[in-house]
Amino acid sequence: MPLNISHLNTEQQNAVTHGAGPLLLVAGAGTGKTAVITHRIAHLIDQGSAKSNEILALTFTEKAAAEMEERIDRLLPYGYIDLWVSTFHSFADRLLKTHALDIGISNEYKLLTQTDAWLLKI
Repeated sequence: MPLNISHLNTEQQNAVTHGAGPLLLVAGAGTGKTAVITHRIAHLIDQGSAKSNEILALTFTEKAAAEMEERIDRLLPYGYIDLWVSTFHSFADRLLKTHALDIGISNEYKLLTQTDAWLLKI
């Protein structure tokens, strides 16, 4: 069943259905960037252009990541498996933990809080 994007404006629809290759979204707050990104992800999966485990969506906050994941889940009636929606920090942490030994660090490292980092400077 094709994804319904009729409620999006023309530019947003063009971004959602953009062909292969990079796509840059530049827009102000509240202009529908998250809607476009979530519809784009659902479109790629729905059209068979990408599998859910081939998609990585990064945001700055846990709240935004949870919202994005929820929106994608609502758009895909059959759900998704292995779609990775995360914050930049969580993504980097998971990547480092997975490949820590490959780059010569312990995979049991600890992230410092701002307070811990400040105390180290003393």
